[in-house]
Amino acid sequence: MSFERWKDTAIIIPARNEAERIGDCLTALAPQCNDRVHVILVVNNTDDDTAKIATAAAGRLGIDLTVLDLTFPPGMGVGAARRKGCAVALEQMPHLRQILTTDADCRVSPDWVARSIHHLQRFDALCGRVTLNPEEAACLSQQDPMFEAREMAYRRLVLTLYARHAPNCADLQGSHGEAPGASLGFTRDAYESVGGFAPIPCGEDRAIIRALRAAGRRVHHADDVWVEASCRLVGRAAGGMADTLRTRLSGAGYLADDCLPDAGCLLEKLRRGALGCWPVQVPEAERIPVDELPAHIALLRGFLDKSAARETAAPLAPEAGGPRPRENFPARRAKASEPLAAGVVELS
Repeated sequence: MSFERWKDTAIIIPARNEAERIGDCLTALAPQCNDRVHVILVVNNTDDDTAKIATAAAGRLGIDLTVLDLTFPPGMGVGAARRKGCAVALEQMPHLRQILTTDADCRVSPDWVARSIHHLQRFDALCGRVTLNPEEAACLSQQDPMFEAREMAYRRLVLTLYARHAPNCADLQGSHGEAPGASLGFTRDAYESVGGFAPIPCGEDRAIIRALRAAGRRVHHADDVWVEASCRLVGRAAGGMADTLRTRLSGAGYLADDCLPDAGCLLEKLRRGALGCWPVQVPEAERIPVDELPAHIALLRGFLDKSAARETAAPLAPEAGGPRPRENFPARRAKASEPLAAGVVELS
């Protein structure tokens, strides 16, 4: 009888022209790639040596790696790459239990795999944090601190509203609330239950977490699971992290993150019972200019303060059959030695 440990963990990494960074990405993963782990690198629409460099690095580092070298048609991108990698894992790994995903320009934390698997014993999906490469983060010092502070303040208020009032979102209270493709994890059952990643150019990370919440699945935003991302200003996906950073460094007012809706619209949706699940995806035409955030902050803070006061003064009567408190899963405290988080930028 063989006592070989079956491979039950797949790590999916989309990569497009990442010859410069894929070696560092795999080097960070290598010590964590034990005999349970299989890595699938989805090289797509690439004209450099990403695949060749990755194959050589995997052999040197002892990583069990499959490289897919694909070309997607226009209109498809990182979402299609993640989806294809997951499909291969589902087809070729009969004992697959958990799927993790990161990006080729990221370096995972030293216990990223182990901590992710640990959390997926209790939750259906896991959202980690993204920090910035400290050697590159100096380029962001030109960001307007006032705009950044406003966006952080509004983001906290929006998360509080969703934690209190949105379906299956109570766990957001006190969490980072991010859903970055650079650090996501799923149980196999949860991933398949919502049809997997959507094959879209960007935003596939938020879309799958929103679908899981809508399906009643347990999502956890963990502070002890993190990756370190590059701060490059020329990216691989339109509307991705690099575009966001470049816009914020332009010196002009910019649009707030597309997970931050207009406060008036939020409250109207709440009134109609149509708030939906986090994370939000605000259409481009409806995004808030960052210099208009003070009015939205005032409106949402006023509502939340009044709502909290009413609940304190007159708590809701318990339902028939006894109380049914909402579950809340607070995030773990980050280690003091970890890099600083990337502020309000949702790094997808």
